[in-house]
Amino acid sequence: MKILMSNDDGVYAPGLLALYEALSTMAEVMVVAPNSEQSGCASALSITTPLYTHQLPSGFIAVNGTPADCIYLALNEIYSDTDFDCVITGINSGANLGQDVLFSGTFGAALTAQLFGIPAIATSLVGGGAKSSEQECERHYQMAASEIVKLLTDTPILDICKNLPYHVLNVNIPDVSNADEINGRKMTVLGHRKIARPVHHVVDPRGRDAYWLSLRKRQDIWADNTDHVSSGTTMTDDQAVAAGYISLSPVRLHHTPAATLDMLSALML
Repeated sequence: MKILMSNDDGVYAPGLLALYEALSTMAEVMVVAPNSEQSGCASALSITTPLYTHQLPSGFIAVNGTPADCIYLALNEIYSDTDFDCVITGINSGANLGQDVLFSGTFGAALTAQLFGIPAIATSLVGGGAKSSEQECERHYQMAASEIVKLLTDTPILDICKNLPYHVLNVNIPDVSNADEINGRKMTVLGHRKIARPVHHVVDPRGRDAYWLSLRKRQDIWADNTDHVSSGTTMTDDQAVAAGYISLSPVRLHHTPAATLDMLSALML
């Protein structure tokens, strides 16, 4: 099996390294990732500036571009002669739940892979690197990476993804201390959470107004009420991780809803 990896936290990110090490036990893994953090760039491509690559001692290839650039470049130039079985992105530092997928570079890279017909899985660790120590951070990522390997080896998910063109599987792993605290896996729909403070206004040292856009400082997902969710009800992704489950959300590239299209067509024609 051959797997291509990328992320949006950069080629040195601990989540990428942990996932690479875990996947390397079951497949030949190639990494093409941004040379710096590219969070929030979605599936943007660099079409007005050239891209440069640099191969690291690890064999990873760093690119001065976005995550989507990395996948685009890898599939069409760097590894154009390689038949990849899938593209796996992440492990993202922090959740990619609900509307996060609209902005996430980790998800955007997976989306780009599917445009070229490659099965794609985007992975994220809720809470990410917000740990008391570097060792604790690495341990959480290693646990998450182990769960991703289990997903690939213990279930037919990869074969299913191969038969679902133009779909990305968005995976979020709850931030728990030990794997035995994970309650299992849930197929979920994308949820929607309100951003608590979308814009932070500050004044810089020269007296100029400046603005920080915020996606991560939002209402706490762990405070969501999940009492009404039963085993027979489809959870949203944020409800699932709040309840201790790994969330698996299939996301389709073709966004036009058939029912809405039919309704509008009947009204307009």
